[in-house]
Amino acid sequence: MSPSHRHWMSVLSVLVTLAMGLGCSLPQRLLGDAVGGASTAEIPGGEAPAPATKGPPPEPLVVTHQGDVFQVYALDGGLRETRPAAGLDYARPNTAQVVGESIYYVDSTGSSLGGVVRRVTSAGVETLDFTAAEDLDTLTFVVSEDESRIAWTHSTFGVGVFSQLWIANIDGSDSQVAVQSDPANGLAEYFALEAVRWMDGGDLIYAWQVTGIGGYILFFGWSSFYRYSPADGASTPLVPATEDDSGPCWYGLSPDGAFAAGGCGPDGMGERDLSSGSEITFPVVPDQGQQGAADYSPSGARMAYAVARGNPEDEGGQVLVRRNRGEDPAAIASLSPGYFERILWVDEDRMVAGYSTGEVSAVDLLNLDGTRSQIGDGRLIGLMRPAAVSAALGEGFPSRVKRGDLEIVTVRQRGDRWPWDQGRPSQSWAG
Repeated sequence: MSPSHRHWMSVLSVLVTLAMGLGCSLPQRLLGDAVGGASTAEIPGGEAPAPATKGPPPEPLVVTHQGDVFQVYALDGGLRETRPAAGLDYARPNTAQVVGESIYYVDSTGSSLGGVVRRVTSAGVETLDFTAAEDLDTLTFVVSEDESRIAWTHSTFGVGVFSQLWIANIDGSDSQVAVQSDPANGLAEYFALEAVRWMDGGDLIYAWQVTGIGGYILFFGWSSFYRYSPADGASTPLVPATEDDSGPCWYGLSPDGAFAAGGCGPDGMGERDLSSGSEITFPVVPDQGQQGAADYSPSGARMAYAVARGNPEDEGGQVLVRRNRGEDPAAIASLSPGYFERILWVDEDRMVAGYSTGEVSAVDLLNLDGTRSQIGDGRLIGLMRPAAVSAALGEGFPSRVKRGDLEIVTVRQRGDRWPWDQGRPSQSWAG
C-alpha cells in the first residue's frame, strides 16, 4: 500500500470511528469506498440509521384584536407575540384577516371611513397604498389564501351608494374594476359591494350588501353571494340580492363553495345547496332569538354556528354543531351573560369561539365533546396557520410571492372620521 493510500485510509478510519461514537452515519458512498463496498450494517459495531419520522404539524395560532395591538396566542393560552394594529376601528370579516403568518387590516385611524389596507408581519408593517380610500368612503377587502391576490371595495355614500369592487395582484399590479354600481342591475341604491372570499381556482366570491339598517344586531353577515370569474369577467349569482328580502343573513360558505349557511328571523339557521337551490332549515332551540357566525370544518362536512337570546337586558348564547348532513345540530357550549360572536374551525374536531360579555371579548377552544378551555382576551380575528399546518389540511401555501416595491412604513394618524359601524350591537350597520 502506498504512503498516500495509507494516509487516506487513516483519515477515513478516524471519520468512521467518530461517526459511530456520535451515533450518526457517513454517506453510504463514502463508507462503501472506504471499506471495499461494505454497507453501513457491515461495519463492525455499526447499525443502519433508523428512517426519519415526521412529527405532527405545528398547531395553528389564534389572533385577537384588543386596543391598538393584535395578540397571537397558542391554543393552550400562551401569548406568543403582539403586533401593531393602530388605526383599526372595529374588526370584522373584510376589515381584518389572517392569511398564512400575516395579518391584514384596514387602518382608518380609528374611524370607519377612509383608510388603507396594511399588512403586519413579525418583521414590520407594510402599506398597500393602491387600496387607499377617500376620506368619506368605506373600504373593505379580502386577500387570497396564497397571498397572491387582493380584492377591495370603495363605497361612497350620498343620495345613494356608489360602490366599486377592485381586484389586483398583491403588489398592486394588474389592478382593475371587476364590478361596480349600475342603475340597470335592478338593485336599490342602498346596496354596497363587499369582497367575501377568494376561491382556490382563482374566482372571487363577493356580495351586494344592504346598508342603512340598524338595531340590536349581534352577528355580522352578508346579504347575498355572487361568484366572479377574472378569466372572463362574468358574475354568477349564488344567493342573489333582492330588494324585499336581503338582510345581512348569510354567514358562511363551505370550503368548496357548494353550500351556504344563513337565516334571518324566527325561522332559524339553514343551509342552501348552491347548485340546486334546495334548502334545509335546522330546528330552533330554546333561547334562540338570533343566529349567526356559521363556519364549516376544513372538510366541509361539519358546520358550527351560534345562537343568542337577542335580549340586551338578559343576553345568553350557545354554540351548535351539525356533525354530518342529515343530522340535527346539537349544543356543545353555552354562555350567560353574553353570546358567541364568531366561530372558526381548527380541525375536524376542534374550533375556536370568540365571545362577548358586554365590554369584554375573549376566545375559548371548544372540543366536540363539549370540553372547553380559555385561550386569551380580545376579539377573534383568525387562525395563523404556518405552511406545514395548511399542507396537512390540504390547503397548501406556496412560498411567499414577490411584493414589488411595497414600502415598510409606520402607521400614520390622520384624525377622526364619521362613525360607520357594521355589525356592532345597537349600532347602524352602514350608511
